Amino acid sequence: MDPTDPNNHTDDDDTSSESSDDVVEVAPGDFPGYFQERGGRLFHSHGHCPYPLPVDAEEQERQNGLHGLLRRIVGDPWVTVGPMREQLAATPGELRRVVDLGTGTGQWVLDMAREFPQARFYGLDIVPIATRYPPVNVMFEMHDILQPLRYASGTIDVVHARSITMAVRNYPALVQEAARVLRRNGLFISCEWARYPRMEDGSDVRVRAPRACAFFDAVRETLRVRRGIESIAMHIPQFLAESRLFSHIETRAYRVPIGDWPSEPNTKDIGRDMRELMVLYAHSMHTVLSEGPRARYADSLVEGYIRELWCVSGMVSTCLTVHARRM
Repeated sequence: MDPTDPNNHTDDDDTSSESSDDVVEVAPGDFPGYFQERGGRLFHSHGHCPYPLPVDAEEQERQNGLHGLLRRIVGDPWVTVGPMREQLAATPGELRRVVDLGTGTGQWVLDMAREFPQARFYGLDIVPIATRYPPVNVMFEMHDILQPLRYASGTIDVVHARSITMAVRNYPALVQEAARVLRRNGLFISCEWARYPRMEDGSDVRVRAPRACAFFDAVRETLRVRRGIESIAMHIPQFLAESRLFSHIETRAYRVPIGDWPSEPNTKDIGRDMRELMVLYAHSMHTVLSEGPRARYADSLVEGYIRELWCVSGMVSTCLTVHARRM
């Protein structure tokens, strides 16, 4: 049997601890138990996970839209940052394994699985919203990423963590767990959106877009007070360095226009699409704000932000990427 042939993979692939015996398929009739409705939106029902956003069709549209947008921004056909092609190069007798934390709709995993059919991909999320019929080299699992991973130490080649900071209160602990499962020289990849807009020309965003700033101030306060979530995207390189478990830590920031103000046609299209995705984000955050310390202002905060998305030129959102090698 060729271990690099995805058709020969078992569900465990010898990566898991004894807890792998607990991996079972979720029956269709059990799906409603993983969700709850609030304010006309569908949310996960796991009480311990702080992730605040809905998981319904509208939010899945936003997630898939961001995924497509990142493909255009980063420019890599396999939708990632860092030396992924080198990391997943086929090696006779070895099976490459990738874990995607907070996989959501699973679109990153599905694209990667097509690009790297010789590798095995595990997409983890707290709710079952990814396809139930993935390719043979993909396994989607329900898992709270705040808990230890089921994989044995030193068995994973890549840990990918994108847009998970709203689901994690203790990121240094997550870094430790990622380091545990990674092989020596394994790759950790993070990709997060900064939770505050900026102006492309460096001018004061609080002067140029005060309603946008009020919206994000309220989001930050609500996440901190109600969920215990801090804005930590900028600190991930520091967490990796302080762990003393990673080397070759490299970062990059991508500024993405919001709106159709850029003059270059492709960038204008990206900005137009980003604006639509930010409108969806504002709607997704409405229920969250309605349950926080500024609940009485939720409607006006969302409406004010959306208004400035359409009338303020020069706003940008920042995507922060980090990749590092396991020592």
